[in-house]
Amino acid sequence: MTTQFNRSLPKPSTNMKVTLLVETIQPGKVAASVLEFPDSRIEAETRESAISQLQANFLERLKRLEAISWNIPVNASNNMGMEFVGVFQDDPDFQAISRDLLAERASEDDSEVDPSYYA
Repeated sequence: MTTQFNRSLPKPSTNMKVTLLVETIQPGKVAASVLEFPDSRIEAETRESAISQLQANFLERLKRLEAISWNIPVNASNNMGMEFVGVFQDDPDFQAISRDLLAERASEDDSEVDPSYYA
């Protein structure tokens, strides 16, 4: 099986939004990390220093990263249950049950509904 990479990526946007997590580990020790990149973590003495160092390191890392869209071909035989689609299409009993279910769903009759359930 041959896998192809989609090289026709859309132009990158001018911004990427990530979430910075800042945690006071103990007095005088703060950790900052990027939620979307868990291995990006900095520890410093102050909140401002941790955030500043994290941002600088992360921007440097982004220069080396490449985002690639990957289209994976999937065979219809791998789709779970697809071999059963249409099995009952000509079965008169199944058609009758389907009609009854649809009629029951469309019915305005709520006599079998226990109102205390919704109260």
